Amino acid sequence: MKKTISCLILFVSLVTTLVLSSINSPAFANATDDVSELYETANKHLQNGELREAISVYDEILVIEPENTDTMLMKGIALSNLDRHKQSMKEFYKVLEKEPNNVSAMIGMGVGFGSFGEYKAAAKYFDGAYMLMPNNHVVKNYHDFAETVIEKYPYNEVEQPEFFGTVETVPSWVKNTAGWWANDQIEDTEFLTSIQFLVKNGLLVIELSDTEELTNADNADRNRWQFARYLDRIEKTVKEDLRYIEYPNPSNDVIKKFMRDYVVWNFEQQIDIGNSAFPDPTFELKDDGTYYIEYKIYINKQPHGLPLDHVSTLSSSFKHWENEEFKATDEKPAKIHFVITNSKQDANLWVTWVVRDIGENILGHANLGKGIIEVVLGGYGCDGNFQLFDVETVETIMTHELGHGVGLKHSSNSESIMYPVIKETKYAYCLLDISN
Repeated sequence: MKKTISCLILFVSLVTTLVLSSINSPAFANATDDVSELYETANKHLQNGELREAISVYDEILVIEPENTDTMLMKGIALSNLDRHKQSMKEFYKVLEKEPNNVSAMIGMGVGFGSFGEYKAAAKYFDGAYMLMPNNHVVKNYHDFAETVIEKYPYNEVEQPEFFGTVETVPSWVKNTAGWWANDQIEDTEFLTSIQFLVKNGLLVIELSDTEELTNADNADRNRWQFARYLDRIEKTVKEDLRYIEYPNPSNDVIKKFMRDYVVWNFEQQIDIGNSAFPDPTFELKDDGTYYIEYKIYINKQPHGLPLDHVSTLSSSFKHWENEEFKATDEKPAKIHFVITNSKQDANLWVTWVVRDIGENILGHANLGKGIIEVVLGGYGCDGNFQLFDVETVETIMTHELGHGVGLKHSSNSESIMYPVIKETKYAYCLLDISN
């Protein structure tokens, strides 16, 4: 026969929390003291969400060290977080000129192209990053995005500049340059730039040792100029085509969806009321001498279009606690079983995912024994902007809070899932969560 579990285990109406461990700013290598101090200041601005202030300081550094790729990268990330994707891509492009295998810059370029709806161009960068770091969770999320979105949204791809691909014929600008040079309309250095282009692409074999440094610099400037014009054409085409764009990083859209129907996704009123109105879970003592405890769970839906499926991964949290063996107050063994219900009135626990601020560095909370379980979907601890957590991190938080939901308190064992501090939070789409 089934009875309420209140006679077996004492439950307290208490809200418990899981907190986030502190995050250190990235270190700066091979810099002078002045630049190092500026870099630290800029990064603090970025971590605090003061993106424009961060960009201003990054610009100061680039005046001192124009080729500082670390600073270019961070400036690009700050610009990307402000949705200034054309400017951010120029920074990422300059980084990739010097460090072709910089995965963060590659992902940044892909995010920029994807934010304009140029999904094929985005996919090239995401694929390249995936080849270099196939096991990185951020890279995998963007790679998965590229695989699904190209077929989903057909569009007119903007023609790429010639320097992006393999050149098999002499470009028209080279022919024009030669004619202008022959007629004394341009300087020798401009003509040598076109010759260097032909040499670089295997269309002309010639030794240019005396002018190599000059022509390389000119060629880089020309490529940057062409890339900027390419971005101008993309921006113009996007406006003319009235493209519907699915953004590679959906974090900001998720906030909008949650805030639009705030009451639907947030149970904070019930949290404030407490858990006394919730029915107690039921139990049955079977012939093997074990109590089998049944928790009815009401699972709140996720907003439509949320890219990471946390409802499906909740089953892993269920299995974690169903595989554990507990002891009742009379020392008999006890096992827990979860049953999903569509009725809030019958449920012992309500589960939902939220994006609202529930306290500094707090990732989730729950009533002890029965009531509400809320798990935060993301935070501001990566780059100053709201960023969604990776599925693995959300699952860890959910398993912890579900433990509170079935009556467990915090553990002092740092290896326990019930330890009050999570040592590592992974962000699903944050560029700073990529390690080069």
